[in-house]
Amino acid sequence: MNKIGIVLVDDHHILLDGLNALLKKQKDMEVKGIFTNGNELLQQLEKLLPDVALVDINMPEMTGVELTLRIKKHHPATAVICLSMHDSIDYILEMVDAGVSGYLLKNTNDKELLEAIRAVHEGKLYFPAEIAAKITAEAIRTRKGEEQEKEMNLTDRELEILKLIFKEYSNAKIAAELFISERTVETHRKNMLRKTKSASMLGLMKYAMEHKLI
Repeated sequence: MNKIGIVLVDDHHILLDGLNALLKKQKDMEVKGIFTNGNELLQQLEKLLPDVALVDINMPEMTGVELTLRIKKHHPATAVICLSMHDSIDYILEMVDAGVSGYLLKNTNDKELLEAIRAVHEGKLYFPAEIAAKITAEAIRTRKGEEQEKEMNLTDRELEILKLIFKEYSNAKIAAELFISERTVETHRKNMLRKTKSASMLGLMKYAMEHKLI
């Protein structure tokens, strides 16, 4: 049986010793190297060609983010799992963007860690429920923000009408100028008020000037 070749990168020796002892007990796993910083691993990467790398985020000389980027650049077949004490979404997303296949907290149990290693070795992603929930919540928040920003963007027609309103054109005059109905002009006015969250035309004018739309 081909064993899963694993390298460990962390500056906490007690943690490294514990991980090494656990992984050596697994019949389908082999610890190919133990390193206390990213530079040490990178010097041996082409020689070891690990299947899985367990890395921390905060380490001397090189962060886990930079290390992950360099591992994926030089040996993309290596699956990287971040093993960190940080559960902040900022840390999680930085590592995800760098290319990790999994993100575990250091208080994870042995069973979950082994499950994660086997999963990423098969080409899967592994994020425990608490981490997945944070990623999902951030994705939803970002999507809502994008939708709100998109909603606030005025169309070319609305910008045309906005400029004419600024010139104090009446609905009738705007309609004649743009060859549309007065009702259409009024609809555009209401849409612009809604999109910019303005309570009045004065508020809309203020918004337009602040955002350099006119």
